[in-house]
Amino acid sequence: MKWRNSNYDIHVGKIAGRTGMWIAFIASLICASLPVTGFYIWYGRKFKKKNRHP
Repeated sequence: MKWRNSNYDIHVGKIAGRTGMWIAFIASLICASLPVTGFYIWYGRKFKKKNRHP
């Protein structure tokens, strides 16, 4: 049972206390924002109007 508890603590960031929990929170926000920003960049490139004038 000790292994399960330590695995969960690592998963939620409790292993390093409150600082670890904040680091895990920030990392999860970054990971969650990657698909959104990737789509935004892709959409901007795909539908960008080409300016033919120099």
